Amino acid sequence: MMMREWVFRALTDVIRKKTYSNLYLKDHLQEVDEKDRALAANIFYGTLQNYDLCQYDWKRFTDDRVDPKTRILLSMSCYQLLFLDKVPDYAIINDAVKIAARMLPGQKNLVNAVLRKCANTPLTYPNDPIKALALKTSVPEWLIRLWIKQYSAQQAFKFAQASLAALPVVVRINPLKYSVEEAMKCPRLKELPNGLSKRSGLFEYRGTQIGTDWLYKEGKISVQDPGSFEIAQMVDIKPGMSVLDLCAAPGTKTMAMAEMAGNQADITALDLHEHRVKLIEQDARRLGLDHITARVQDASQVSEPVKQYDAVLCDVPCSGYGILSRKPDLKLRLNPEDIDSLLPIQKELLEAGAEQTKPGGVLVYSTCTLDTKENEKQVEKFLAAHPDFTKEEEKTIEPSKQNGGFYLCKMKRQA
Repeated sequence: MMMREWVFRALTDVIRKKTYSNLYLKDHLQEVDEKDRALAANIFYGTLQNYDLCQYDWKRFTDDRVDPKTRILLSMSCYQLLFLDKVPDYAIINDAVKIAARMLPGQKNLVNAVLRKCANTPLTYPNDPIKALALKTSVPEWLIRLWIKQYSAQQAFKFAQASLAALPVVVRINPLKYSVEEAMKCPRLKELPNGLSKRSGLFEYRGTQIGTDWLYKEGKISVQDPGSFEIAQMVDIKPGMSVLDLCAAPGTKTMAMAEMAGNQADITALDLHEHRVKLIEQDARRLGLDHITARVQDASQVSEPVKQYDAVLCDVPCSGYGILSRKPDLKLRLNPEDIDSLLPIQKELLEAGAEQTKPGGVLVYSTCTLDTKENEKQVEKFLAAHPDFTKEEEKTIEPSKQNGGFYLCKMKRQA
């Protein structure tokens, strides 16, 4: 199978079946020849990150009655025409026509004609700066206006641009199995700037396929965004503590906390779905962490009798606006109504987390979104209703070329 056909199949799976892009790549990228993997990942992620722009490009020359799979082929081809300067246009178009001939009966001539027009006709953008930014970044206009209202025009521009960043794969080392000194000698691990690797054990992964790397298989490294790692750090876990991770799967923060405690803290990890709880259990075994209890439970419902913990991490389901670069398929499903449906769920989880926090214990609330209704205002309402909790630390991690965007808040319950 040629590389572009693999990308077409991958995008079809993600777009039509709503498969998560990051998980698809982790499970299937090894199907591509090693020499082509970087380019395949570039086309795959780049198309998703720029999907609105790519559709805008080809829609100038045909109507909306294009078959769904043909839309995907046209969009991935337009991404290459717009952004891959080192690949000749004729090579991109020829491969698209071959894919259409083999997989899209009756679409070959349309694909050829439309892509040739796209290659020869420069794009023009709206004069309105918000509409132009929305198109250039494939972020909905309503979301840019929301960011302007809640943050500022400058930050809205930064957030939208950050959604196009090609973020590095960052891994944390497992100190139970691998030292910072050993990691610094590994050619596939690159130190992060400003001494971050020495302080936190985070490195940029420079290999081609982490899922098959012996470092990963033997539990020496795990993938984690630096912002997500900061959330785990905020819990400030110590050996001997009891910790509840309310919405734990796939377990990234759970594992980070367990490693920080030297595998000497008792962590209970909850998730609503059995297959996701199995992911937590599998990762704990891979990393050699045996003080994690994972179980299927609706985290918004508190079991009787109530067990209380030294620390509770409440990393709630959210709109995900902070990690659009890391999970670009989210751009295809953004809906302004999602926020209103998420707010009551977040409130219930925060209430459940509070009930299970010991007097003198810590409650950490976090999201991977950039929306004050889900973040600061959610915490403000909670604190107003729970005078026995006080805010100790609050932080918004803005998305950058190194990390996604996150919100985190640490609260303490009165002893």
